[in-house]
Amino acid sequence: MLARNPGISNLRYLPKWIKTQRISLIGFVTAACLFNMLAFQVPLLKYAFSVSNVNELDGLIQIVSLQVLQFCLLAMLLFLMSAISIFVTKLVAAVLLICNAVGLYFMMSYGMDIDRSMIANIFNTDIRETTGLLHIAIVPYVLFLGLLPALLVLLVGVRAPRRIWRFACAVGSIAVLILWIVSTSFTVLWYDKHASRMGSKILPWSYIVNTGRYFNRLAMENREQVLLPKAHFIAESSSKKDVVVLVIGEAARADRFSALGYARDTNVFTADQNLIAFPIGLSCSTNTISSAACILTHEGRSASSRTTFEPLPSYLKRQGISTILRTNNSGPPPMDVDLYQTTAEILAGCTAVDCPKQGYDAVLNWQLSGLIRQTESNRVFVTLHQTGSHGPAYYNKYPPEFEYFKPVCKTVQIAKCSDEELNNAYDNTIRYTDSLIADLITQLERMTDVNATLIYVSDHGQSLGEDGYYLHGAPIAFAPIEQREIPFLVWMSDGFQQSRGLSAATILRDETFPHDFPFHSVMGAFGLRSDIYKPQFDIFNIGKGHF
Repeated sequence: MLARNPGISNLRYLPKWIKTQRISLIGFVTAACLFNMLAFQVPLLKYAFSVSNVNELDGLIQIVSLQVLQFCLLAMLLFLMSAISIFVTKLVAAVLLICNAVGLYFMMSYGMDIDRSMIANIFNTDIRETTGLLHIAIVPYVLFLGLLPALLVLLVGVRAPRRIWRFACAVGSIAVLILWIVSTSFTVLWYDKHASRMGSKILPWSYIVNTGRYFNRLAMENREQVLLPKAHFIAESSSKKDVVVLVIGEAARADRFSALGYARDTNVFTADQNLIAFPIGLSCSTNTISSAACILTHEGRSASSRTTFEPLPSYLKRQGISTILRTNNSGPPPMDVDLYQTTAEILAGCTAVDCPKQGYDAVLNWQLSGLIRQTESNRVFVTLHQTGSHGPAYYNKYPPEFEYFKPVCKTVQIAKCSDEELNNAYDNTIRYTDSLIADLITQLERMTDVNATLIYVSDHGQSLGEDGYYLHGAPIAFAPIEQREIPFLVWMSDGFQQSRGLSAATILRDETFPHDFPFHSVMGAFGLRSDIYKPQFDIFNIGKGHF
């Protein structure tokens, strides 16, 4: 005899077909996924169609891929919930329907995206502000797309197979998605280009994922940092300012620097500026967040992306060194600096006719020497975090006048470009970065009252189609070497060299540890010592122990 559907027997006034209807678990999940795709896709499809050419086969496959992605992910979630219980599955489906209906109302009514910043606004909005956004127009959304479908979901009976088969269905959903992604791998670059916008429009994942991202970021920002031991200076500050500039590049692979043997002249701007190129070394990671943690902590390559040790700028600030951070990127750990500026904030203060163009790394260099002069401290540390050579839109990373190597790949679907076009676009980004390093050196050289040094290191490398790989982020265990080999470049002013008895020959090493060097070398440049200082990773340490 069939078991009665829990919770229905007492609902005597419901229509008989609802009380007796029982569908299979697969049928229930399929219906839930199809309804989700039919009811809540308008904002997503509107955007997807605007950035995809559906008149071509690739464009159609991109749109179809969105449907497969949504179906398989929601199916996986519901099947996993069914392994707990059918009631939990139905409850989750019902709650998601109501939340989707509310989310769709706000997306359609206000044109908003449900990204991490919007989730932050939701959690930080009071009742008065929330009620000010509500309108009677929300009722049809919530009633017809949320409450009524949710009630039906809760009432309908579901025939459930054994738990092992429920779990197998979840695995099967993911397997289908993986097979689809592999067979349509050319769409990955399209997803990478538009992931942030599409991800904020796809229900229910926009609020599920971004709520997780919000609380993860909140935990990262509020985590209690472990303060490093008190440091001391081994020499009194001179009459000249000591200035150290650390430039963190993005996705710059070492084999594309002519200073490191590349046949193309990608380092033409710094060729006559005594820029010292260390032997090629390996990054600690293939993603920005992990690599930034390595670069800015005393742990170096041993650092976790969630390290709790205070980063280099915070540490230096506590020692009385003026700290400036300018960024055109994301990923560095939370830190306390004297001046933190995004490129938007830098440009907000630019009223001259020659302001740099928004989006380019040249903004980071704008009037940096004047900013250094204004600091009251006699020791200044500057961190510049570039967007560098981040793909796939390499052609957007440099101004048109820096399109030196031609023709270039001018699409995010870089797998469709020829090797020549892709390499030209990428090499132009390296050449542009070289021009910015040259500009920084020129600014520092013109400051005759400063002893300065500049360190450039990339966060990771980049794949350009070798063995079928593009971009970066591959797991470190099998990451292509192109994603890990990075440059480490150093420039020293004459005053800096003379005051410390250094030269290019004395600081060069046989082996380079790109993400171990920065923290301890910056300490060395300022003559700073503490218990965590590692002289073997201080390129300015030549065994003297003092300047």
